[in-house]
Amino acid sequence: MNDRTDKEILELIDAWSRSLVPEQAGFIRGLADLEPEIRPLIAEHVHDYDEILPTLLMSDIARWVTRVARDHEDPPARLAPLFARLEDAWGDGQNPVSDLIAVSFVENIFDESEVVKLLGPKLARHYRIHTGQEKVRSDEKRPIPNIVEQVLKKLGRS
Repeated sequence: MNDRTDKEILELIDAWSRSLVPEQAGFIRGLADLEPEIRPLIAEHVHDYDEILPTLLMSDIARWVTRVARDHEDPPARLAPLFARLEDAWGDGQNPVSDLIAVSFVENIFDESEVVKLLGPKLARHYRIHTGQEKVRSDEKRPIPNIVEQVLKKLGRS
């Protein structure tokens, strides 16, 4: 490795990560439109970080969902629109938004039984995989992104 190779790798990763953020930002905007109580979380997040960091913000949303699931008189009814949006956004599980939901929502509520029981089928499937209750099927495995292959090649690991 040298400074030139490091710079090339960082440029590849930067270009790749910038391509993921618009989908995630649009998803978060949609959640704010759907659920007015999420708007103050977003405002506080931007105040604290001067930008939107999707994974951290989604973790804040997971904590909010946990509070609602514990404290609301009818959590399934109150949270149904949000969970429907999460299920829809999951799609085939092979996109930047499903990645965001997986690592910053499902993995933050894995031990919150009040929330877990509200998960729809796609998120419940990921939950069971995450907690070791089920194995990933071959059709659920993602191909290695081209950018990762390029980075591995630069690192001499291809």
